[in-house]
Amino acid sequence: MKSQVDALLHVMLGICKDVRAAYPALRGLSSDEEKLALYVQTRGLGFFTLDLPCLDSILLNGLKTGRLILEGPLTSRVSANIQVPRFLSGLWLRVFDTDACLRQEFDATAIFFLRQIFCLGKRIAVECSNDRINATVGEYHDIERHIRLPSANWRSDEVDFGFDSSDYHLGDTCFQSPEFLPLYAKPFSSKDEEGKARVRLEWDNRSLLSRVQQVADLVMTEFKLFEPISQSEIWESESLGTGLRHGPGAVAERLKGWEKSTFPNWPHKLDRVFPFQMLGKTSGSDQERPLNREVPARLICVPKTAKSPRLIAAEPTSHQYCQQMIWRFMKEESKRLFKGHFLDFADQSKSHELVRQASLDGSLSTVDLSSASDRLSCWVVERMFRRNKPLLYALHSTRTRCVEDTIDGTRKLIFINKFASQGTASTFPVQSFCFLFIALAASIEGKINWRSIWRMKDQVRVYGDDIIVPTHGYARLVAIMDLLGLKVNEDKSFFTGNFRESCGYDAFKGYDVTPVKPKTLVADSPTSCQAVIDTINNLFNKGLWNASDSLRSHLPPHVSSGLRIVGINDVGYPGLTSFTGGDERHLRRRWNSRLHRDEVRVWSISPKPERRHRGGYETLLEFFSGRHNPSKARDVSEYVSTRKTRDGLLWEPTNPDTRVHAK
Repeated sequence: MKSQVDALLHVMLGICKDVRAAYPALRGLSSDEEKLALYVQTRGLGFFTLDLPCLDSILLNGLKTGRLILEGPLTSRVSANIQVPRFLSGLWLRVFDTDACLRQEFDATAIFFLRQIFCLGKRIAVECSNDRINATVGEYHDIERHIRLPSANWRSDEVDFGFDSSDYHLGDTCFQSPEFLPLYAKPFSSKDEEGKARVRLEWDNRSLLSRVQQVADLVMTEFKLFEPISQSEIWESESLGTGLRHGPGAVAERLKGWEKSTFPNWPHKLDRVFPFQMLGKTSGSDQERPLNREVPARLICVPKTAKSPRLIAAEPTSHQYCQQMIWRFMKEESKRLFKGHFLDFADQSKSHELVRQASLDGSLSTVDLSSASDRLSCWVVERMFRRNKPLLYALHSTRTRCVEDTIDGTRKLIFINKFASQGTASTFPVQSFCFLFIALAASIEGKINWRSIWRMKDQVRVYGDDIIVPTHGYARLVAIMDLLGLKVNEDKSFFTGNFRESCGYDAFKGYDVTPVKPKTLVADSPTSCQAVIDTINNLFNKGLWNASDSLRSHLPPHVSSGLRIVGINDVGYPGLTSFTGGDERHLRRRWNSRLHRDEVRVWSISPKPERRHRGGYETLLEFFSGRHNPSKARDVSEYVSTRKTRDGLLWEPTNPDTRVHAK
C-alpha cells in the first residue's frame, strides 16, 4: 500500500505544478505542498481516501448553499477575518470571499483544481476496515427489517397477483397508523388540528401516489406481454441468440464458467415461467431436470471506497441465466417505447447535456438515492408492474427469496422483502423503470397522459438511481420516495445553487468540473498498467499535463517506451493521447514482407486464455444462446476464460496518420 501512497503524493505534487502554471502569482502553494508531504507521513493512505474527500463534500455544499460550513479534518481557518480553510487557501479564495460566501465572479478553474485534489484518492480500490464493513452489513440488515411486506406471497412457489389489477395500488400506503407516516406529516401540536391536517395530508399523499400509479399503468400497458418461449424463438430466428445467457460474475453454487450450463438446480418456481424442458436444454438432450432446489444468494463484500464497501449478491445459476432474458426484454422495450428519451440503458452520457444546462439556469435538479436497490420493496414492484402480469410473474419466478450472509464468519439466512440485491441482473432495469415512473409523476403538471409524458422528454432522465427532474418537481419526488420507503441522498442531490451532477458528469454554471477519480495508480499487473495509462490520458485531457507526466514516470520502463503517441481522433490505436497528432518515431520499426506492411513494436495487453475443451448438449445450448456474428464464428467447443491477462511487446501495423511524422 506504500507504493499507492507514493504514487498519489507524486501525482498530487504534479497537480500542484499545474496549479502553479495556471496561477503563477498564487501565494501559499509551496506551504501547501509541504503540508501535503507532512499529512501523508502522519495519515498515510487515509489522507487521500478519507480526509480529502470530506473537503470535497464541504466544497459541494458551499456551491449548493452559497456559503462554506467548515467542520472535520483540514478545515482550520486562515484567521478570524479570513474564514476559508488554511490548506489551499489561495484556491479557496478564488471561489469564496473572506467571509466564506460564494463569489459572484468565481473562478471555475479553481473549483476544478480543488475538486481534483480532493477526489484524486476517493475511488482508490482498498479494503475497508472491519468496523466499516460491519457497519455497512449492519445497515443492510437494518434496512431489510424496515421494508414493507408485500401484499402477495412472494415467498411462495405459486404467487397470485390477483385477477383485478385494482387490487394493488400505490395509494394503499396512505391511511395507515401515524407511525407509518413520514416525519414531515406530524408538525402539529393541537390534537384536533393535527387530526384534520393529517387527513388532508393523507389525501394529498394518495393523490401523489395515484399519479405515479397512472404513469406506471400507462407505460406497462404499452409493454409487450413477456412470453419467454415465444420471445426466445423470435430472437433466435433473427440470429440474436435466445436471450438466455450466463453473466460473467460469480454464482451462488460457486461454479466455474464452463460448468454453469450443467444447471445443478432448477427450482419449481422458476420452471413455471421458464420451463427447463424448453429453455434449459436443447432438443435431443437426455439431461434430466435438475434438482428442485433454490439455493440462497451469497452476499459478497467488494471494494468501493475506503469509506464503505459495496454489497452484492451472487445469484443461483439458473436464476441468473433467466434474469438476463428479462434484462434484455426490458432494455428492448425501453428502446421501442421511448426511442432513447427518458431512459437509455446503453448510453448514460445523454444526461450530461441536461446536467450542463441545469447548472446554468437551475431549471432541473439532479437526484441521487441512498441504497436504492436495497430499499426497493416487492410491495412497490407488484404495484408498478401490475398492468403487465406476465412480466410480474417472470420477475417473481427469477427472484431469489433468501440471501446467505457469511461476511463476518457466521452464517445468517435472510428471507428478503426487498425486490433484489445488487448483483441481480433484473435489479437495474426494474429500479430504473420504477424511479422513472416516480420522476415523471412528480414532474408533470396537470393530467397524466402520453402527451404530458412526452412533454417531459427533455427534462426527465433516469439511469439507475441517477435521476434528473424539473426543479419544480423535486419536493414532490422526495415526498413520493419517502412514502414508498425509498430515501433521497440529500448530500448528493442538488436542486438549489448552480452545481449539478449525474451519471459521472459534474457541472457548475456551465463549466465541466468533473475530477478524475482513478481506482489505482500502481502499475503492478497488465490490467493495472492499462488502468494507469487510461488515468494518464484522462489527466492529460483535463489539462493536468504535469500530473499526467508525473504518473507516466510510475509506469514500468518497457511499458512507457512501448506506447504510441496517439492523436485525439486516432480511433482504434491505444497509447498516450496528444493534441498535436500521433507519433511513432520513438518505436522500433520493421517491414513485414509476409503481410506487406510497416509495423512498430508496441506494448500491448491481451487475454491470457484459460482454455478447456468441452462438448455435449450443454455446449450446444450456449451456442444457440449467443448472437450470430458474421465476422466471428460462435466457437463454444472450447471454453476460453479471459479473466487473466498478459502483456508484452508485439509487432503491430503502423498508424497511417503518423507516417508523415515518421519521415
